[in-house]
Amino acid sequence: MESLSKKQVEDFHDHGYVIIHGVLCDEEIDRIKSGVMRRIHQGNVIPRSQSYPAPAITFTIDRDNVEDPDLAYIATHPGIIHAAETLLGSPAILSAFVCYLKTPGAKGTSGDYQGSHPTAHQDYKTYQHAGSSLNWLFAITPLGDLDEKIGPLYVSPGSHKLSSIRKMGNGVHHVERAQAEKVAPLVNANLRKGDLLLMHMFCWHEGGPNQANRDRIGIYNKFRAANAPPACGPNLFNESAAKALTTNNRCLTPHHSDRHVTNTRLLIEHDSKYLMVRHRRGEDACQDSWELPGGNLQPIDLKRPHDAGNVIHSLEQNVCEQTGIEVPWMTYIGDYAEGETLCRIYAHPLTGKKPDMKCNTDERAEWFSADQFKQFAKNRQLINGYELQVIDHWLDNSYLRGVGESKRRALPGIT
Repeated sequence: MESLSKKQVEDFHDHGYVIIHGVLCDEEIDRIKSGVMRRIHQGNVIPRSQSYPAPAITFTIDRDNVEDPDLAYIATHPGIIHAAETLLGSPAILSAFVCYLKTPGAKGTSGDYQGSHPTAHQDYKTYQHAGSSLNWLFAITPLGDLDEKIGPLYVSPGSHKLSSIRKMGNGVHHVERAQAEKVAPLVNANLRKGDLLLMHMFCWHEGGPNQANRDRIGIYNKFRAANAPPACGPNLFNESAAKALTTNNRCLTPHHSDRHVTNTRLLIEHDSKYLMVRHRRGEDACQDSWELPGGNLQPIDLKRPHDAGNVIHSLEQNVCEQTGIEVPWMTYIGDYAEGETLCRIYAHPLTGKKPDMKCNTDERAEWFSADQFKQFAKNRQLINGYELQVIDHWLDNSYLRGVGESKRRALPGIT
């Protein structure tokens, strides 16, 4: 695959997508299909309640399945990665690896989550791990012709321009999402076996139902810019998958671990000060110890395999119980080791009047400057030890940060 031409780059920015024909040859497609079928027959498929090839089912193979070398092949395809990086203007991160396999009779796509269209949608979502980045794109590769019978992929030219990003302050940006009634009519992309469709994150699209007598199968990867982290938090690849995706001495998956996220904490900033919660280490402790507000994951955030990275609901509850502060949104900072597990850290900048706090009887919350944090670190009063790193990361203006929401806020009435 050659580098994108100037016209192809212009088409992407003008229309919200660009199609490169014949990126994969038949031999490569057969290789990728073999990997897909191998993972299915090994039971690494969603839904687990159905057995392939049950009719009218959309089977999904995602994330850690790229440890299979034939699937790692498409995820690390140098031509696709180079094209993505050209359009993103940045080194690319593989934020989601997904293969959809629709057996005959499977439905088409569902509508936009905000309810403005029954079948078409765009995939920027404040609650979804890959979709909550502010600079990402789809890399769609059908492994068979998407004709009228099997279900075309439809796209709306120029629809990506109707959504906008505006800065909220404190380095965080908000997206004004377009509604379906404002977008241009969708057109058939006429994708054929081995083509590559690179699609802007704001582009409206729709996949048709499978009315053929054969499977509809394709790779739907999402690449994001390295400086545009997922606002609601990433889904972690395991170490085997990350190793399989390391090529030319660079890893496409910086968010990887065999450890599990079991804790989550929040860096709350107000007027260049940060909120900490005190904990005494026994009655005879000569000095207080401090940590960021937060706590263990709640059951509701432990039962969502597709959006496992979004643990904001737990943090909303924990912070409110500890401090009385209601946090409407937050943005992902990083994952830090706490013993044998990981703690996921988010941040939220408060504006206006400093909020009143209602702390638990056995806790006290206070605001401290970064210099006071340094003194705490010197005195070994920081319980976890990573707090200064969190502040440095939060203050790094090279990151394009967005708004992350819990699913209950983004989708009222959904649990």
